[in-house]
Amino acid sequence: MRQVSTRGTTHVPDAVIAKVISQATSEVAEVGSSSGGVLGVGQRRDFSKRPRVDVELFGATALVTIDLGLLYPSPLETTAERIREVVTSRLARDVGIHQAQIDIHVSWLYPAEPTVKRRLK
Repeated sequence: MRQVSTRGTTHVPDAVIAKVISQATSEVAEVGSSSGGVLGVGQRRDFSKRPRVDVELFGATALVTIDLGLLYPSPLETTAERIREVVTSRLARDVGIHQAQIDIHVSWLYPAEPTVKRRLK
């Protein structure tokens, strides 16, 4: 639970922080999430759902783990950096957390529709 004090104390549960992060992450165009299924069987790749996020707070630092899928081919390093920037900005603005370790787990890739059909000769 995060405490922000200026004129009193505000308690923000970890679950709320996780939802803030999940929403911020889902706003990156290439990011998707798994939905449905039981124990990983029958899961669908879904770009309209928010990724799964776990948050642990250690004083004023958040340890964030994001499990997501990406559209393939996406530049992984660039996309991960954009996700970290969005999450860091949103944590500072909405929750008052200015230090975070953000671990990104890409659990699946979904191929984009090819724009040009290739033909073997």
